Amino acid sequence: MLRNRAKQGAGFLLLITIASIFFSLGMWQWDRAQQSRLKPTVNNNLTSLESLLQPRIALPAKVVMRYVRVTGKYVKVFRAPNQVDARGRKNDWQVALLETNNGGAILIVRDYWDQKSFVNMTEEVVVSGRLLPHQNDNVADSGEGVLSRIDSALIANQRSLDLYDGYIVASQEQHSDVIQMLPRITPPAPKSAVPGFYWQHISYVVIWWLMIAVVFYLPFYQRRVQSRVGQASIEFQSREGEK
Repeated sequence: MLRNRAKQGAGFLLLITIASIFFSLGMWQWDRAQQSRLKPTVNNNLTSLESLLQPRIALPAKVVMRYVRVTGKYVKVFRAPNQVDARGRKNDWQVALLETNNGGAILIVRDYWDQKSFVNMTEEVVVSGRLLPHQNDNVADSGEGVLSRIDSALIANQRSLDLYDGYIVASQEQHSDVIQMLPRITPPAPKSAVPGFYWQHISYVVIWWLMIAVVFYLPFYQRRVQSRVGQASIEFQSREGEK
């Protein structure tokens, strides 16, 4: 009797443990679903790029829209056609590749292409601006010196540099003691998540919590099966006895 009670108690504790794990997984997915709907916050504190991000590492969501500073030299200039800013103005942008002092490289949006802004490739420059995630959709045809989207992955085979994910929309440059304010391009704020990610997380919540119902139903199902097997065995033995 005591052994059976101990066995039942252990089984009950196991069920509670498994159900708790599934509940925690469901809550984790629920939290991720809520986070995916949050808009990126704007942090105006100037921070060095190297303290937030390393080359060849995916851009974390928490550093998107941070105001950053990076030092290096420009090594190449690209045109990014058909870019749309926050005001809905469609234009080509001038994008320069900056080789940083730590051996990495990052794309810098400097100006509108039609402004023909001069890019100094001989002197060291300190760039300040907003850090944004790489673009996912092509908005133009690629070609020599042309970016179909602003994404360092497009130039990975052109340069033997450790590329940073994302890009910087520059607001100012400093050469020696001279500070140059750049025409401020204000791109649309990045979306907090790819559409559908919220419902994907919600579907996982439903799945994990359905597993809780399955866990608690299994013992009752097992008892029903055992009861039916026992009843069938009794009926079989009864018929055999009648013979």
